[in-house]
Amino acid sequence: MKIQSLASILEKAAPPIPEPLKELEQYTTPSELALSIAQHAKLSGLLDDAIVVDLGAGTCRLALAALMLGAPKAVAVEADHRLARFCAGAAETLGLMGRLQFVTSIVLRDEGPLAPGYDYLVLSNPPFGVWRRGADTEVILYGLKLKPLRMYAILKASSLDHHRGLALKEGYRVEVLWRRLFPIPASMEHHESRIRRVEVNIVCFRKA
Repeated sequence: MKIQSLASILEKAAPPIPEPLKELEQYTTPSELALSIAQHAKLSGLLDDAIVVDLGAGTCRLALAALMLGAPKAVAVEADHRLARFCAGAAETLGLMGRLQFVTSIVLRDEGPLAPGYDYLVLSNPPFGVWRRGADTEVILYGLKLKPLRMYAILKASSLDHHRGLALKEGYRVEVLWRRLFPIPASMEHHESRIRRVEVNIVCFRKA
């Protein structure tokens, strides 16, 4: 099945984040983008045996996309406990119950629910670090400290050099896969435009 068709299925099953919180910079990952990232991992031979970790999962679109394309298990890590029922509902709708685990946890650079030692494949749409400076850094550093096979992330384009420096210190290098305009619909009180598009890089952290 084509990515566009799968994206339509995922879009219906996993809703946008309801009442997103500004302090968490909760922006829903577009379904087609989630599936494109998962497909890249699949074509790279990473989905079959890895434990997928979706950091800052929201309504779990990245985790669910990976499961739809054949990942055996995914762990969704999200600070907002409200979103657990949406992830569970989506997993049930998609026939993926039992393969998705939702963990409510705040992720800091040295603190989180997981530890290294497993074949992790990390997928993340972290905060952009606009409202709380360094929020993106904390998620990326925690992900890299898990020593994953690879880590995919959606990052604000202007932060690329910063994240390249972080990666090198952890023994990884950054490959830019695609550049996109990330849509942010008006969903918070401070939003003035009906929809704003932010330039992002979709990157892959590989072991150096």
